[in-house]
Amino acid sequence: MTKKVIKDDINFLEYPTWVIGSKGKNTTFTITKDKGKYEIMSPHGLPKRFDKIVMYYLLYKLYQETSFDSYMISTNRYEIAKNIFDANHFGKNIYARIMRALKKWNAISIEFEGMFYEDEHYSIRYFHIVDDVKLYRESGLLSIRFNEEYIKQLKESKFYKLIDFEQYKKLHKASSARLYEILVKNFKDRKEWSINIQSLAEKLTFEKRDNAKSYYPSDVLRYIKPSIQEINRKTDMSIGFIYNEKTSICTFSVQEKQKEKYAPAKKDISDKQKETKEIKKYLKKFESLLPEEQDAIMNGIKKNQFLQYLPKMEVKIYAYMKQHGYSVN
Repeated sequence: MTKKVIKDDINFLEYPTWVIGSKGKNTTFTITKDKGKYEIMSPHGLPKRFDKIVMYYLLYKLYQETSFDSYMISTNRYEIAKNIFDANHFGKNIYARIMRALKKWNAISIEFEGMFYEDEHYSIRYFHIVDDVKLYRESGLLSIRFNEEYIKQLKESKFYKLIDFEQYKKLHKASSARLYEILVKNFKDRKEWSINIQSLAEKLTFEKRDNAKSYYPSDVLRYIKPSIQEINRKTDMSIGFIYNEKTSICTFSVQEKQKEKYAPAKKDISDKQKETKEIKKYLKKFESLLPEEQDAIMNGIKKNQFLQYLPKMEVKIYAYMKQHGYSVN
């Protein structure tokens, strides 16, 4: 598979352009340091993990087609969804979610008050990301115009890293995706990196407990360790991690990638064929249930936000029943 590589400036990796999901709709996120302040704002709510995946795909497409010599891109919602989900059929909710993502990117503003690093010094910089979005309903054509200064920065930046889109989108945990961005930036020229757990939690955009002045280390570690496991499993990275309780310092290190120890799949049946057979078993089980039980499952699917992104109803039914322990034996 050809790598889908995105060029991203290290400032947009070090400081988040999106936030990890929360119960409320965050419209502002701020990081304050001695040398200045970083702030992102959007009246429609700050971008989340799905929104960032949409943006990364669009930047990949623009980079591949124009090498950032243009600020315009033409596509459609089907192309975006297909590259995000690796599927062929999508509901209206997926297309609506893509448009909501673009609405957020159109509204967001980014301010570096003395914290933007370039040419070995720090500067004050203000950015917008997407200037215009136009959807033609009849044809489905989607036209997007990026902000000129933002794309110019990506193109001319001497301080950047390349992000593998296919690996990035496999990180299902929002904390994994954000930690991956941070590690990609900080392992640019070194193999070990240390940071205070309070500063790390802030970069990860974690929320403090109600009325708390600082982060609880146990809350942060509860997300960091599974995130590292997912990064090591799904990307080319292999990261070691140590936390010193006395100093509150987190140390990450680059390690040699371990070879997979599982046996290769048999050639006579693929994972996709196995999954198709399993889906059929669950559908047969679903059809044998009483109408009241079927209604309960359908209502459960409607309330589950994750399941809304699956392409077909039979897949949604399968995922819901498997998640809730229905037996098909």
